[in-house]
Amino acid sequence: MRRGAGRGPVAWMAANDTAATAVMLFLLFGGLYAAFGLVQEVIPDSSLDRVQVIVPYPGATAEEVEESILRPIEEQIRSVDGLDRVAATASAGLGLVMAEFKVGTDISRAVNNVRAAVDRIPFPAAVERPEVRELTSRQSVMRLIVHGDVPERALKEMATEVEEGISALPEVSLAGTSGIRPYEVSIELPQSTLRSLGLTLEDIAGTVQQGSLEFSAGRISSPEEEFSVRTVGRNYDQVDFEDIVVLSRTDGTLVRLGDIATVRDGFADTDLSIRYNGRPAARVEVYRTSDEHLLDIGEAVRAWVAEVRPDLPAGVDLEIWSDDSSLVGGRLRLMVKNGLFGLLLVFLALALFLEIRLALWVSVGLAVSFTGTFLVMGFAGMSINMFSMMGLILAMGIVVDDAIVVGESVYSEREKGTGGLTAAIRGTKQVSGPVIFSVLTTIVAFSTLLTVPGAQGKLVRVVPIVVICVLFISLLESLLVLPNHLAHLPAPGQPARHRTAELLSGIRGRVDRLLKRIADGPFDRGLRLATEQPLVVLASAAGLLAIASTLVVSGIVPNRFNVPLEGDIVSTDLELPTGAPTELTGGVADRVEAAGHRAVARIAAERGTASSALPLEVNVAVTLGQRAELFDPLSGDAFRPPRSHVATVQFKLIDWERHDIAASAFQRAWREEMGTIPEAKAVSMTSSIAGGDLPVHYDLSHPDPDRLRAIAEEVAAEVGAVDGVFDVRSNLDEGSDELRLQLEPMGRSLQLTVADFAGQVRAAFFGVEAVRVPRGREDVRVYVRLPEEERNSAVDVERYMVRTPGGGDVALGQIASAYVARPASAIHRLDGRRAVTVTADVDAVTTTGRQVDDRLERDLLAPLEARDTDFTYAFGGERKQQDTVNAALADC
Repeated sequence: MRRGAGRGPVAWMAANDTAATAVMLFLLFGGLYAAFGLVQEVIPDSSLDRVQVIVPYPGATAEEVEESILRPIEEQIRSVDGLDRVAATASAGLGLVMAEFKVGTDISRAVNNVRAAVDRIPFPAAVERPEVRELTSRQSVMRLIVHGDVPERALKEMATEVEEGISALPEVSLAGTSGIRPYEVSIELPQSTLRSLGLTLEDIAGTVQQGSLEFSAGRISSPEEEFSVRTVGRNYDQVDFEDIVVLSRTDGTLVRLGDIATVRDGFADTDLSIRYNGRPAARVEVYRTSDEHLLDIGEAVRAWVAEVRPDLPAGVDLEIWSDDSSLVGGRLRLMVKNGLFGLLLVFLALALFLEIRLALWVSVGLAVSFTGTFLVMGFAGMSINMFSMMGLILAMGIVVDDAIVVGESVYSEREKGTGGLTAAIRGTKQVSGPVIFSVLTTIVAFSTLLTVPGAQGKLVRVVPIVVICVLFISLLESLLVLPNHLAHLPAPGQPARHRTAELLSGIRGRVDRLLKRIADGPFDRGLRLATEQPLVVLASAAGLLAIASTLVVSGIVPNRFNVPLEGDIVSTDLELPTGAPTELTGGVADRVEAAGHRAVARIAAERGTASSALPLEVNVAVTLGQRAELFDPLSGDAFRPPRSHVATVQFKLIDWERHDIAASAFQRAWREEMGTIPEAKAVSMTSSIAGGDLPVHYDLSHPDPDRLRAIAEEVAAEVGAVDGVFDVRSNLDEGSDELRLQLEPMGRSLQLTVADFAGQVRAAFFGVEAVRVPRGREDVRVYVRLPEEERNSAVDVERYMVRTPGGGDVALGQIASAYVARPASAIHRLDGRRAVTVTADVDAVTTTGRQVDDRLERDLLAPLEARDTDFTYAFGGERKQQDTVNAALADC
């Protein structure tokens, strides 16, 4: 340390070469080391403070699920500590309950409390074991598609082999197949055969169960050896089940199941299928877990796919449909590119206006600030993801100021003839106060985002944390490390030693003279006017603020809280009326796909790319029975059972950025070519790379289902009438026809109970589960039921012969009455009340979600709530996001 340096941390560090160099090298090399060890992911893997309960109830209606599943669960978990909100959905055969907890709740304890509460509920006997799990933001990072003109079984086996091959990679620990039906064994017996043998479907199911067992019988020890005893008899495939003995006669003859029944070893009768470029397909999802690196996963999977594709069977191919690692890699490259370009601009600007070596040290200080941030992120357990990179990119335009201010102040002192160390200390101390407070005010501004509550706050919280880290390290570097480096600069006025230095000195001199001419001329006159007429300046500023606010509030300048980020996949979700057959849904999906191809040809013709070396290429995936939705980080990977009336058509745009064609342009062309689809109840289209609430989102609630339906229809109509609003949809379920059977007194006189009657009807038309057989990673269900030709019409129900306790058979139509009802096939509940959600998208050029909310609240929602006190509504979308952030800012 040099003497005469003065007092204080600035002076001590400026004079202490060892300390300043050690701090700089620690931040630089420690940060670089930490950067290569940071976890890479798309979305921060964190808890969403939500617990999901999934309860299968095979064969039950939505009303049964609501009454027997949802209401008891809502009642039991109401007392769980920290519970904030409960949303539930009852659909045919399945109940879903989503419990959202307050921020700060111990979510592991909450999961245990919810599980304990659910375990106390006496569910009906047919209800399967409930699944209670915590929802996190974990999502698949890659999606592969196996496709080919091969049978469904071969396609599923190939998908399973791909899943196992990817899971065996050292970089990957979890993969799974989706989009293909589960295996199922169906044992079908006609009524005539059952009656001739005096058996029922339940009898056959019991025989199958007793004939497919495997038990351990203990161990036998002897002085010579020890071995275990086990009875084996489990059946696995069609041949095994056909060999089960149903009856044995006294003469030794046997009646086997294959003699009297048709055993089908195939797939569950669900409405789920995927087509990829017109061929049957299955998906393989690749997940990132623990501390795995996203970029390493992407590279390993791409290399594996390239290696195995040539060895696939003829007619089968493997494609990478979506790859989030490329998305993160692209954002990472953009961040590095912007950072290097920013450093170059800073260096050139300071080299022109000040000195080249001063510019070099300021640039080095900026680089050290960012590498030091990686070190803090490593210690804090943070990751490289879309949000943290957003924070780093934001910080690039902020941290430059303090280093430049310190460097310019030191340069000014040196121009006055002050020596190197003294100039560094004096120049830094002169601006230390303004620099500190300018950084602190920016930190305070970003720290308000730390108070945003809920799952959304957890996701965006990393942005202010990263920005604050960069700002704080940059402040330390500019006040404590940079002065030491500037203290070693040569005294001003020394002649240049090289011709290049002379040239730069001449350019800098001309730039300096031009800058002084501007500063002494227009800038000086403007500054004098501002200081002499402060009221004019304040009034002008207030007027500009008022004009800007008016333009925003009036909607002349539209604004959106969230601007969707476009990807290379454009999706159209179709929803037909509930109960629509798969054939009708598939036909509508085909028309939508054809409209997409017309849109591609139209854009190619307009842009003149049809005959170019790079034609517009697309891949098309059509999913029937499910919405192939993009991952929603706020909802987790929710379970969605197949339904025949929904479908998704997706177009993947291949290298369209080379033609400078955005996904939104194709989206508009596709919508125009598609036109109106009269069969569809709702159509929505998106090109966003992430899910989340649409800009317009309303949760409506009323205890009266009929009144709720009327209100929801009125709200949907009002929203659809607003200019710039499209894709209006609601989860209001129209239901499908249901044939309801009621046991009459004649049936009771035959000693039939409702339970016995219902069990026989269920076994005939839905099937009775006999046993579950492990097959690979699946548990294959074995059902006993009537043949399809005896259970495909209402007449078959009326003619079905019911077995009485006395052993006789009687036609169902003689002992039961039937009538047709139209109950809802899906019922949604919110905090214990029935609810309907209405959503819509907007054209940001015409209107915004907030403007639609304000108009609807003024004209419909608020007056309706005033008239009907049982009606309540809540906002989602942009309104909820803005109100949440505004509340957080107000709390600060």
